[in-house]
Amino acid sequence: MWVSITSHEDKIAHLDACTDETFTYAELQDKAVRCALWLQKQRIKCGDVISVCTSNHPNSIVPCVAAAYVNAIFNPWNEDMDLPTALHVLQLTTPKVIFCSEKSVGVILKAMKEKNYNPMVVIFGNHDSAISLSDILRNCNNAEAANFRYVELDDVKKTACIMHSSGTTGMPKGVELSNHTMLLMKDNSTLDMTNVPTLWFSSLYWISGVMLNVKAISQGATVILYSQFDEDMTCQLIEKYKVAVLFLSSSMINRFVRAGYVKKYSLNSLKVILGGGAIIKPKVQEELRHCLPHVQILQGYGMTEVGGLITCQLPNHKDGSCGIVAKNVQIKIMNPESGKVLDPNQSGEIWIKSASMMNGYYRNPEATKSTIDEEGWLHTGDIGYIDEDGELFIIDRIKELIKYRGYQISPGEIEGVLISHPAVLEVAVISIPHATDDEHPLAFITKKPGAKETEQDLIDFVAKNMMDHYKLRAGIIFLDAFPYTGSGKIARKDLKEISKKLF
Repeated sequence: MWVSITSHEDKIAHLDACTDETFTYAELQDKAVRCALWLQKQRIKCGDVISVCTSNHPNSIVPCVAAAYVNAIFNPWNEDMDLPTALHVLQLTTPKVIFCSEKSVGVILKAMKEKNYNPMVVIFGNHDSAISLSDILRNCNNAEAANFRYVELDDVKKTACIMHSSGTTGMPKGVELSNHTMLLMKDNSTLDMTNVPTLWFSSLYWISGVMLNVKAISQGATVILYSQFDEDMTCQLIEKYKVAVLFLSSSMINRFVRAGYVKKYSLNSLKVILGGGAIIKPKVQEELRHCLPHVQILQGYGMTEVGGLITCQLPNHKDGSCGIVAKNVQIKIMNPESGKVLDPNQSGEIWIKSASMMNGYYRNPEATKSTIDEEGWLHTGDIGYIDEDGELFIIDRIKELIKYRGYQISPGEIEGVLISHPAVLEVAVISIPHATDDEHPLAFITKKPGAKETEQDLIDFVAKNMMDHYKLRAGIIFLDAFPYTGSGKIARKDLKEISKKLF
């Protein structure tokens, strides 16, 4: 990071789309050095945890780079977390310093009070009970900053970062990623951002946010910063700043293409859209290719536990596939019952071995042991298959399969049919317990503006296009907007809570 940032000195690292302010790599280096010096003065050393809880802005990456320079561990938190989650992550990672936004400081101070635990709190902005980052940067001695050198690393396998699993079921676990994993992220050739304007909305809490920041620094990209995803605004940002590379979560891609704004803009500068986080349905990818024929629309499959992408599409790959296996990764499709490796086009659990694999779940050896077996294979919990061309297709999560009268129903397959209906903007299917049938599928749907279709119209649409056991026997609930997890996926456990109140 030191070498990359120094070599890109005069290039623009960040452009704040809210203010049009720009910041060079030299300015980023200066802020990171001053922050690192302050951390050293607070006696922060190798192995100490520095938490960062904020959305994307020009200073959000500063404490992460500073932590790397003093061999501390950086640990991103979800800015929108509630008090139970704040209590959980505080107790799990016991940070020495927490860098947070004005939005998240209240819940963090409350959690600290409840746990009677008092790390230093630094704020991006101002608050009476916290130190301001701008004061830290301003009060640093210029001569010290000029003479600063990063602390040499003695073991590349040491933990550099603790990420959090998305916590779609239960509380998030801490995922320990090593310096070696960060190096592999930097060298991953999937995305070329060299010297071009790049836009994403993933905060540092998402593995994609960390991966994209590492790649941007190594390649000297200009990152366009805008914290909230909005379909129309995204098109405006692409046009105004000549964005060439765009990363969107699967949910954002659905909304981006189906809201219809894409058709109103030329978006000539755009070269690549990379999507990930959940399955992008073939119909959605096809629609996006049709709207933007000059853009490569690529889907990747990744996990926090392996430090980023496991597979990624190439331009000639099939719609809906996640592409072929990445460098330094092995995949096999297993029958979970028999333990046998399955042939092409047979669905089973995806197992992974990777050079960038996590060191383990932080302070949780039991969870590590139940996820990574003795031979080093990580059991993903995802169901999928590899076709005869070596392309991976994801079907669903094992835990989300719906059981109906002995059938196993994939919610993803029903979602794929519903998303092909022109009235549907976004969809998620969950299960409802049933006294005699085990479970019935229930669909949550947001409709496109102006769509007049009724619940019965869409129930009939599924019945007409799928086998009998896939019918939406629990019906449809229309939502104005979906709840999302901190990593941008649809929050299925929130949908389960909504359904419990209704059934």
